[in-house]
Amino acid sequence: MPMENMVHMFGGTKKKSTLVDESVIFFPREDDGSPRQVILDNFCKGEVSKFRECMSAHDNDENKCLESKGILDNCAADAFSKVNTDPKWVF
Repeated sequence: MPMENMVHMFGGTKKKSTLVDESVIFFPREDDGSPRQVILDNFCKGEVSKFRECMSAHDNDENKCLESKGILDNCAADAFSKVNTDPKWVF
């Protein structure tokens, strides 16, 4: 065990060691070409385009597009359950 961890474990220091990597990796979700968008384009192309049209028409106010969002959410739930349960699906 590295000495930095031992000192921290036994209360020899007030702050954590700088050797510990605690960074968070953010994966793209809404970017074109992200796995999520590719799955939605394969299974819910029409629903995605209707939702995007609604968002563009209403200055990206999601509250004004709840109907198309609900339809997209239902389609997306089915699509992701299919992808997650099909062992042949590879991104």
